[in-house]
Amino acid sequence: MLRLLLILAVTCLTLAVPHEKLVEKRSPIIPIIEQYHVIEGQMDWYEAKAACEANNWELAQPRTQFQMNEIMKLYVAGFYWLGISDLKHEGTFTYCWDDMPITYENWDVGEPNNENGIEHCVEVWKLDGKWNDVDCNISRANAFCEQHGGDGEPHMRTFDERTYNFQGIGWYYLFKDCNDHPRFEVTTKFEPREDSTPDNIKTRTIAINVTVGNQYAIIDGRDVTTGRTGGHVTDAKVITVQEEEKDIKLHFTSKDTTFSLKWTLRKHVLDVSLSGSFYSGKLCGLMGNADDDPRNDFQKPDGTITKSAIEFGESWKVTDKK
Repeated sequence: MLRLLLILAVTCLTLAVPHEKLVEKRSPIIPIIEQYHVIEGQMDWYEAKAACEANNWELAQPRTQFQMNEIMKLYVAGFYWLGISDLKHEGTFTYCWDDMPITYENWDVGEPNNENGIEHCVEVWKLDGKWNDVDCNISRANAFCEQHGGDGEPHMRTFDERTYNFQGIGWYYLFKDCNDHPRFEVTTKFEPREDSTPDNIKTRTIAINVTVGNQYAIIDGRDVTTGRTGGHVTDAKVITVQEEEKDIKLHFTSKDTTFSLKWTLRKHVLDVSLSGSFYSGKLCGLMGNADDDPRNDFQKPDGTITKSAIEFGESWKVTDKK
């Protein structure tokens, strides 16, 4: 869904000064899990993945202990495949749904060990939910599947790890510099998905705009435009865009911080993270203020804090842009 599954990967690397504490914030917007399922049968990992997808599900990819606990409510004796592997990145296990490095792990003692150099997929193999890496081609496990959905997509997560559901239509400030003299802003456009109905709106991200000083980048699907609004043409270029087969990656630098956005188009996923302390408490928008306190993330442009995700989200709508 270019659904703020935005796994907006703002990877901010700071050129930290001596004694400065390095802070890294990753804010994946993760899929809403509507329900977990089991498909029984002696399958290899690829067959299990296909079996889940045939039902419009995904192989289960637990990202928290809570999700793992919910999955284990379905467990009976045996082996069960999970949607986690290091097939694409040897030694780095990622979720098969968005190819992002795992944020939660439940390895058994001594695992993963990549025995004989051929163990690249993950199974649950014990009653306590412990994981084991195993040969993806072994036909011995059932499949744990997860069903994505719910009225609340996209599922948002702020820099301070507060999750919420918001269905916006139009342009919104994703995050921006909220200092007295702001230098950058990132806006994104949402539109209804094809499966939306008047009673059940589901939106996706279709475009991203970034401005840093007098430079800008406009990403509309695979149409990418960069340029300057004026000023010294000799200024160093601060926004870089890379187009790959499945992804569009954008990097920009402000002050001592480099931000990176990764937009996985086929999966409709955008990923944001932030490293460094300079902008702590100085950001605003749908991603919050990055001050390590999730309780004040729903701060509106006027400085007031609301308890309503809808009120918060709508307060960050870009009113002069369609």
